Amino acid sequence: MKCIWFVLLVEVISVVDSHRPLTNGGNYELSSFSTKAKSMAEVIYMMCLPKVPDYVNATARPSNPSLPHKFNLTILEIKKLSFIVEIERVDQATGWDWMPITVDWSSYIGNGTVYRNLILWFPDAADIRGMNRNTASKSCIDNGGRLVDIVDKAMYDVVYNYSRQTIVFGSIPWVDIWLGSSYNPATDTVTQSNGKPGYHGDWIPGYPWRGSRYETYTGLLLDIKPPGYTSTHHGMFNYRPTWDSAAVTQLCSTNLI
Repeated sequence: MKCIWFVLLVEVISVVDSHRPLTNGGNYELSSFSTKAKSMAEVIYMMCLPKVPDYVNATARPSNPSLPHKFNLTILEIKKLSFIVEIERVDQATGWDWMPITVDWSSYIGNGTVYRNLILWFPDAADIRGMNRNTASKSCIDNGGRLVDIVDKAMYDVVYNYSRQTIVFGSIPWVDIWLGSSYNPATDTVTQSNGKPGYHGDWIPGYPWRGSRYETYTGLLLDIKPPGYTSTHHGMFNYRPTWDSAAVTQLCSTNLI
């Protein structure tokens, strides 16, 4: 496949050169048969990308929804114009006759990590400055994302470890990240920005601050310490959303298409 869509390519490159991850998605129909439960195939993006994607997610299904076949899909190799997959039939341990199979895929190009269906990334991991929650939120929105909501312990570990390994601390002994979730000091509950319950754990010792005295302490932050730091004084804490934390580098999230 030759990339001749010059206007599209220029637009794509401009996104990659910014701090935004480039996300794409689509589907590709292939005609396939197999005498065994597993078969390899090549899936074409059918679009021009400026480089090999950093991440691709894909699923396979019969193009005819009335068919009973169910498939698992494993990505074996990611290339610039396509990716190689292994398709496995899982509703029964046999192959299948000639049939059209649709592969639905999504990809992203950029610095970051993927957790479930989210891309997590820093617009600039070395940009550490004073920032309140509104400023942090605007920073993510301006870069095509939003503040991160931590759903559970597994996601907390991914966010904390990725941040710890990615932030350019220099001589700074800690860095804060504003979260999208909020804390209610009266009810001692954490709520994600979508209204669902959020993760209530891994607090800095002594937090959360709750009760009527701290009714304005509804903002949530994550205190990150550099690699090699062994103290327990790190993790989540609540404070006023209008507070300019002295050392923030903002982590953002966006949905993988």
